[in-house]
Amino acid sequence: MRLAPSVLALSLTVAVAVPAAAQSGAYVVRLGTDTLAVEKFTRTANRIEGEMVSHVGRVTIRRYSFDFDRSLTPVKGEVTVLRPGAETGAPVQHMLATFQGDSVFSEITRDTATTRRRVGLTHGATILPGGPYGLYEIMLARALRGSDSTSYLAYGIGSPQPTPMSAWRLSRDSVAWATPWDVYHAKLDREGRIIGSIPQGGTQQWSIERVASLDTRAIATRWAATEKPDQTVLTLSPRDTVRATVGGAQLMIDYGRPTKRGRTIFGTVVPWGSTWRTGANAATQFRTDKALEMGGIVVPAGFYTLWSIPTPTGWQLVINGETGQWGTEHKDNRDLFHLPMQVGSTPRPVEQFTISVAPSGSGGTLVLEWDTTRATMPFAVR
Repeated sequence: MRLAPSVLALSLTVAVAVPAAAQSGAYVVRLGTDTLAVEKFTRTANRIEGEMVSHVGRVTIRRYSFDFDRSLTPVKGEVTVLRPGAETGAPVQHMLATFQGDSVFSEITRDTATTRRRVGLTHGATILPGGPYGLYEIMLARALRGSDSTSYLAYGIGSPQPTPMSAWRLSRDSVAWATPWDVYHAKLDREGRIIGSIPQGGTQQWSIERVASLDTRAIATRWAATEKPDQTVLTLSPRDTVRATVGGAQLMIDYGRPTKRGRTIFGTVVPWGSTWRTGANAATQFRTDKALEMGGIVVPAGFYTLWSIPTPTGWQLVINGETGQWGTEHKDNRDLFHLPMQVGSTPRPVEQFTISVAPSGSGGTLVLEWDTTRATMPFAVR
């Protein structure tokens, strides 16, 4: 659920911070047109408890509760992860956090193994709502009390350190927040509750929509019924490997394959003018056992990562000398070559990002295709 990633007006702070009576809410979480999770929760002045069902990977049920003091400073948080059909059995995982002064103490139990951790917090740190969206209103209300913009630290149970976040007001009925991975804009109702949010850029790109109610148990049962034994029901960007023999050279490309899911890809999901990992998740790996001539440059035999810079007027292929890194960890100073690519259109929209190698004579063509865009790089074996 790079979701990764909000200033509240005074009216929002008051309405959200101190509800006169128990409030309930529900969210649908989507990536493009696909529903990935649902959530329902109930909140009083100093406590929120809820349940989130996700089918990113195996279908899981997350039951959560968080307690706060009058200033909305977190006191205790607890999350229990279960599998559908085994709600009364042993949990897949149990997470507990207690906040004491400038420290948070967490205890994570999976099967019979328990990990304990203490993390120091600076003044103002709060809970990072990395999964349950019901926490966002509380987090933002506390962080933005009496302010139009703020930066702060957030903590997720079990994390080795807090995460920097920021938030700001866009208008009377809209806010924005940013994580190190994502930026989101959200609309608010008259009581300051989040109606929904949409991604503005980043790596996760989740959107959420508030709905009147949800039967999370029924949804969990329905999703679980689509699973095959010991297999995941949904992988957002599965890994794939391309292997080709071209002109006597052995080529290998290992990359993640994101899916369109009804979204506008280039210029939105993949911003113009930014260095893109050319796939998803870990950086795209490229190996050749012979030198290749590309764009008038000879690329020696070796192991590299492939990146690209799409723009409305053309693309560049970037060959980087570092390998094994995550796709958000591109280092300009390790770039070896920037090569212009040929860009055209596909005959029909390509739903899942695809890299291929088309042999031709003593060389071939590296082909990138997604949505309605095809970018190519001819090469010859040397």
